[in-house]
Amino acid sequence: MASADVIIIGGGISGAAAALGVVEEGAGKVVIFDEQLPSQRLSRGNFGLTWYMCKGANNPVYAAWCRMATQQWPEFARKLEEETGYDLELEWTGGAIQAFDEDQYKAHEQSIATLKSACGEVGLDYPVNMLSRQEFADMVPDIEVGEDVLGMMYTADQGHVNPLKLLAAVRCAFQQKGGVYHGGHSVTSISPKQDGSVTVKTSRGTYSCGKLVIAAGHGSQRLLNPLKIKLHVYPQRGQLMVTERYKRVLKIPVLCTRQTPDGTFLIGLSTEDAALDSSVTLPAMKNQASNAVRLFPLLRKLNWVRSWGAIRVMTPDGAPIYSRVPDHPNITVLALHSAVSLAPLTVSKIAPWILDKGESSQIAHFSNERFHV
Repeated sequence: MASADVIIIGGGISGAAAALGVVEEGAGKVVIFDEQLPSQRLSRGNFGLTWYMCKGANNPVYAAWCRMATQQWPEFARKLEEETGYDLELEWTGGAIQAFDEDQYKAHEQSIATLKSACGEVGLDYPVNMLSRQEFADMVPDIEVGEDVLGMMYTADQGHVNPLKLLAAVRCAFQQKGGVYHGGHSVTSISPKQDGSVTVKTSRGTYSCGKLVIAAGHGSQRLLNPLKIKLHVYPQRGQLMVTERYKRVLKIPVLCTRQTPDGTFLIGLSTEDAALDSSVTLPAMKNQASNAVRLFPLLRKLNWVRSWGAIRVMTPDGAPIYSRVPDHPNITVLALHSAVSLAPLTVSKIAPWILDKGESSQIAHFSNERFHV
């Protein structure tokens, strides 16, 4: 039987970031088993925002957690790029969320006040404010802002990134530091042992490890069923659309629309309960395109060349799950949306916690047990 100090099941951004973090913490032999092929990644459906704005309106701990992650993003990206040679295409140009009417504008104002207070209570700033339509238009002089836009919620302290290049860079750094990555490698079962070790059976062999991390998205529940653990996640479909390339006119991403460095416009802000069906649908595409055109009329003139769907990993309150399996403290479960935004904290805070090297005060708030009421 082969052995490892730590096994990570799941090679997406969360699993790979956790693996990178434990390697950097000196965990010994660390192995990732990734069932999916690169073309099947959930990262394909990620919009690529490195954001904290608007997150955690009803969960102050999550609001602070997101703000902490964003503060770490520029240095996190700089280090990854330096170590791996990958260009993450990070643009730290801020971000905005449109308000098309007075009700949306007032809701944004209330969100700012709530989250500013929540972050302030733990010593964090929350540099977000409301802009008029004209104030935002002055910031993006190369593209017309639609007349339907009443104003914008805005911060200069966030940005956007290429999620696929981020995933590649994190995996690369992990392997450069001695980690072992196995793609197309299905885990069939996990078995905790009385001595604290865990046996992991895969499609290609059996392994033993001292610590196990389950970060397999919607595949995690199948592995937890024999342990009688209910993981509180559900699938939510999101759809994305991309245009033909156009000269660069928009460097500030808006929640539903951003222009990538290669010139394409990416739009997407759909949420659908469709189980694990990742199909695209005409109603969702029409709604997304309509809102994007209201925001930036230029988009009416461009050809939309591709659309696709992906299944998010969502929790009932939107915040992540970081949890140890009851009675099996060497098994950790990570399940979350916003894997891109939270990646720096997965490396810097979650990895030491996995290895019992310290626990940030916020982590206990994100246990799977919070949903057992």
